[in-house]
Amino acid sequence: MDLVLHDSFVAAAPGGEPLRDGVVHVWAVPLNGDPARFGALLSPSEVQRVQRFRFADHQRRYQIGHGALRTILGGYLGRDPRTVDFRQGPRGKPYLAGEPGSGPFFSLSRSGKLALIGVATIELGLDIEKVRHLESLTEIARRHFSPREFAELDQLQGAAREQAFYRCWTRKEAYIKALGEGLSMALDSFDVSLCEEPRLLACHDGREQPANWAMVDVSPAREFVSAIALRSPAPQLRCFVLPQ
Repeated sequence: MDLVLHDSFVAAAPGGEPLRDGVVHVWAVPLNGDPARFGALLSPSEVQRVQRFRFADHQRRYQIGHGALRTILGGYLGRDPRTVDFRQGPRGKPYLAGEPGSGPFFSLSRSGKLALIGVATIELGLDIEKVRHLESLTEIARRHFSPREFAELDQLQGAAREQAFYRCWTRKEAYIKALGEGLSMALDSFDVSLCEEPRLLACHDGREQPANWAMVDVSPAREFVSAIALRSPAPQLRCFVLPQ
């Protein structure tokens, strides 16, 4: 079945609309096209990464996703995408090379045949998951969700339970990505909502105040769930599709 994006996602050229404070630009990138255009933009280290993938589908998804990221950031910077350089934070989170903290900041996530790229003037995290039936859903939730989250999930059945699971998972991943913590942070060390209203509810280590954070659902198509987290009041979203 062909991917059908929600009407809120409109085709646009990268950099055509400048970033503003309080606004997050979300780019949808279909991963089922020809990778040649985007693969030509990759750095030597990225090309080496592509070559380590065993399967052609994984190679194509990486080429398109990371080439698209370079195209989008090059548009905001007014530069050739091939000249966009990256550095890594202490936990492996990628940033634009240059003056630390200068932005723009970005977050890339892929699932199935779709990538989402969030871009903003402040740190953010984004996660996307394609909804699919998981026989191990309960075991995954028991292992990674907080007691509060698991108790709420355990009250649900059927499609509502599945939707709540993916809401919880993407919100938690988005928050960890925004912090730049990677795998060093336990998923059960904080609570997020599982209902339609996305919220950071509690941080058990006390180092973050939930009131300082915004979470936004930005699901691009019926079969996907996605979330954004950032330390900011509720942002405005501008949603785009990168032309192939």
